[in-house]
Amino acid sequence: MSKVISIKDWKTASEIVRQGGLIAFATDTVYGLACRYDNEDAQERLIHCKGRPEEKPFPLVVGSLEQCETLCKLDERSRKIFNAFLPGALTLILKKKESVPNRVNQGKDTLAIRMIEGEGISELIQDVGVPLFLTSANLSGEPVCLDANEVEVRLGDKLDCILDGKHRDAQASTILDCTQSELVVLRQGPITLEDIINKIGG
Repeated sequence: MSKVISIKDWKTASEIVRQGGLIAFATDTVYGLACRYDNEDAQERLIHCKGRPEEKPFPLVVGSLEQCETLCKLDERSRKIFNAFLPGALTLILKKKESVPNRVNQGKDTLAIRMIEGEGISELIQDVGVPLFLTSANLSGEPVCLDANEVEVRLGDKLDCILDGKHRDAQASTILDCTQSELVVLRQGPITLEDIINKIGG
């Protein structure tokens, strides 16, 4: 039986995630794998599904600025960038709060934060009530999956649910380090440093 369901049934996927399940959905860049960040068993499942080294932490996807603020320390500049570009194809590297367990980011003092454009996705995350771990839908080192059928063929036996949807851009998000005095692009994606400077000033 297929594990692919319509994005319009995101509430079904939300309930699966709340119970500690592993899902896949289309982001504004590529297909992603996700689970709730505060469930250690779900995190372990995601690590094994991805075949990713345990010392390499997953990015987190939030449904709102308020969810981001439960995890990270945001200064005025970071808030401006968040409000100007998220949801969108931008990952922010931010200082984590001391209350965030070390297992979430393998003891590092920063977190990678995204907020995604896409039908039903922010609603799903808000409905779950906590941020999610998010990683591209592929085995580590292999090409990413670009549609729900490809996800099901390659990873379906490891997942509880696959939301059928359309990603916008096969290009991965820009990664921006906001923890230094100067903004630094760690990976170039659709959004450039010039775009960011022009939007927020300075």
